[in-house]
Amino acid sequence: MNTRIMRPLNLIFPMDSDFNNAMAQRLIQLRKNEGLTQVEVAERLGISQGTYAHYERGFRRIPLERLPSLAQALSTTEEELLGLERKNGKRGPASQLERRFEAIRKLPQTRQKEILKVVDALLAQAS
Repeated sequence: MNTRIMRPLNLIFPMDSDFNNAMAQRLIQLRKNEGLTQVEVAERLGISQGTYAHYERGFRRIPLERLPSLAQALSTTEEELLGLERKNGKRGPASQLERRFEAIRKLPQTRQKEILKVVDALLAQAS
């Protein structure tokens, strides 16, 4: 591995196996929550499946400039990818509606679509 390339990243994210393992597990969980394969995520990012697989195994660092597109591909935030706490503009506990939508967001994409169809139909009836 070329240490000249890795050195700037080490200043931002130290080569920490705990961080790498946690990041790899977050990637796997987020991808599975969306009901995506490694191939599908790789296609969204414009990279090979092998490169993406190395991200999930912690063998390869994710370039910083790729974080926004990776977050978008996995329907999450950069903060969540990095394991940082979400900053909520509202103080206090989440509302019942927010908690329900958060639970829906964690479901596989196919289940999310089914639920959104029902919600859309109910909203159309209420209008």
